[in-house]
Amino acid sequence: MLALAAWSVWHRWELLGASPYPVGVDGWYYPIQIRALLERGELAYPAAPLTFWLMAPVALLTDPFTAAKLVAAVGGGLVAVPAFLLGRRVGGVAAPVSLKPASPCLGGAAGLAAAVLATTGGGSFYLSLEFVKNGLGLTIALTAAWLGLRALASPTRGRIALVGVAFLAALLTHKMSALLVVALLAPALVATQRARRVSTRAWRRLGALAAAGVGLVLVAGVLAPQRFPGPADLALLDGAFTGPAEWSLPALAVPHPGRATFHLALGHQGLIAAAAGAAFLAAVLAGRFTTHVRDETAPAERALVWSAFAVLVVTAWPWLDVADPDAVGFRLRVAAFAPASIVGAAAVGRFVASLEPGWRLVAVAPALATWVVVRPPAPTEGMVKTEIPMVAATAAIRGALPADAVIISAERHLGFQAAWFSRVPLRLRPERVPRERRWRMIPLGIIGHDSPLDRALRDARAQPDLVAPIGLHPNHPNGLVLVPEATWEWVLTRLPPRSQQWWREWHTR
Repeated sequence: MLALAAWSVWHRWELLGASPYPVGVDGWYYPIQIRALLERGELAYPAAPLTFWLMAPVALLTDPFTAAKLVAAVGGGLVAVPAFLLGRRVGGVAAPVSLKPASPCLGGAAGLAAAVLATTGGGSFYLSLEFVKNGLGLTIALTAAWLGLRALASPTRGRIALVGVAFLAALLTHKMSALLVVALLAPALVATQRARRVSTRAWRRLGALAAAGVGLVLVAGVLAPQRFPGPADLALLDGAFTGPAEWSLPALAVPHPGRATFHLALGHQGLIAAAAGAAFLAAVLAGRFTTHVRDETAPAERALVWSAFAVLVVTAWPWLDVADPDAVGFRLRVAAFAPASIVGAAAVGRFVASLEPGWRLVAVAPALATWVVVRPPAPTEGMVKTEIPMVAATAAIRGALPADAVIISAERHLGFQAAWFSRVPLRLRPERVPRERRWRMIPLGIIGHDSPLDRALRDARAQPDLVAPIGLHPNHPNGLVLVPEATWEWVLTRLPPRSQQWWREWHTR
């Protein structure tokens, strides 16, 4: 397991470190946040802060780019450790009759299966490249789930405190990680209390801690909705499960006018997660007809596995809306490796339960080793790279805009890149920025060569009563362009009605 974790960390670091610049949609976002922490003691943009608190000390010894990459590689690759521990716990199915989980040696094969699924999942590697907070958050969430099962088996004060610390860490890292901890452990807590039918002081403390945790999430979400999950996030569920059917279960399926739909499959992770769920169901059904093997895992373990299975069912819903990278569907599909590792471990544990303990790992290891070998060790699917001409273009922004300017970027990656070099405030939406301060920033990749917008921007430069668009790219006048709002409104009037409407909506990718 430790070798697998080291292997995963190394491959992530090797790919991230190959470029001197950040990679990923949010690649430049993390150095900006680190720089703000070191210079001003606060984040540049509201966010759950733990990831940046971890990066800042590393940046003092290295630099913001290296710090972000190191934490991304280590935080993502170490998911193998809690996945193994959690999988080993839910994979021991032939324990003596008790409320305690099976002996750890019985779940070794299942634990290794969970670690392999967690580290080789396309989403696991993708999060280290693109959305570091989410990747680190899922590592912490699985750790919290494992600590929670330990506390439920033996609710000592120390174990309960560790669960509280882990949940707080998840809450301070990413919204999804905190919600996943609640989704996994809440049913486990209820199942254990019902099975014991005992009201002890320790159980009362554990119940109080759970209630306080949920209350903390709700209060934090109301006070700081951009940092923590709260009632405002319920709006994301509107239409989340009624999108076009995508039977290949991609993480992202973005339609483009006049072009084919862009699909991000992440090594078919959605289908692999669904297969793990199907294997678990098959193992459960097979166990009902097997008399010599009994499923005697503790109630907490069973409840947690079924909770993870429920998450997989939602994730595998073909009509899940995955057209928007900021929506619920995309986040669920990218993170599918986490619940899949739990459910897959439970399936393996049940399939090998009839074997002698010493033979279980022997039976599973060849298949797992083959899986690791055939899967790409460093998949780059969906990876956003930094282009050298765009480095020159964004670096040229500094000093080119008025002192009160605010950049409204149509491309998230380039927007943060521009904010890093220029230190000009960045927004992805224009509504809350005063009209006279707005400067629209658009790359040619979105404008389209010789498109109506490309031609309208060229025409705007010839209008004496307009402030001309500023071309920044060394190879094309509209390769990366900054347009003041008054000029932008004139440009929009020159576009065909359909294109005009699309640009007025201001789609950011």
